[in-house]
Amino acid sequence: MQCIAVALLTRHAGAFALMAALVVPVALYWPQQALVVDHCALYALSMGIMLFVFAHSLLPSRQPLIAVAASRVHGPLRADVALYTHALTIFWTLFFAAALLTPALLFWLGPQGTWRWPQSGGTFAAALTLMLLEAGVRRIVIRNFKHASLRTTVTAFCSARAAANRTTTSDA
Repeated sequence: MQCIAVALLTRHAGAFALMAALVVPVALYWPQQALVVDHCALYALSMGIMLFVFAHSLLPSRQPLIAVAASRVHGPLRADVALYTHALTIFWTLFFAAALLTPALLFWLGPQGTWRWPQSGGTFAAALTLMLLEAGVRRIVIRNFKHASLRTTVTAFCSARAAANRTTTSDA
């Protein structure tokens, strides 16, 4: 299935054939090891993409990802809110870097089998917990500000995305 996904994403049948030629024999002879490698590769890819997206938004020529999200909901940001969103983007960048490194560190330094914990929902649970804690911290740190609900934020993103799609369609 992943070979087909690579072919569809890259739009190259050669990528499918090459990946299938490399992966299928390994999976046939060592199915358990292939599952572990597959699990680790998908985890590393997902955490790596998130790390890249957050870190890339911190480049000098870019606006931090969370500042972009906040400005879509609230419009132009006050200086203290812009500073907070920048710091929060740095925090999530470090979180995804730590999430990417944790399984390897647990493999080498932790008890046997603990390296699977982050990949089996531990990272998701940690991210969800931190998001809920951050929502409370945000209300304490940023005062005299109309904080948006999660529903308002999602609605703003959906409308911004729909507007962008309409603009792209009308340009074509």
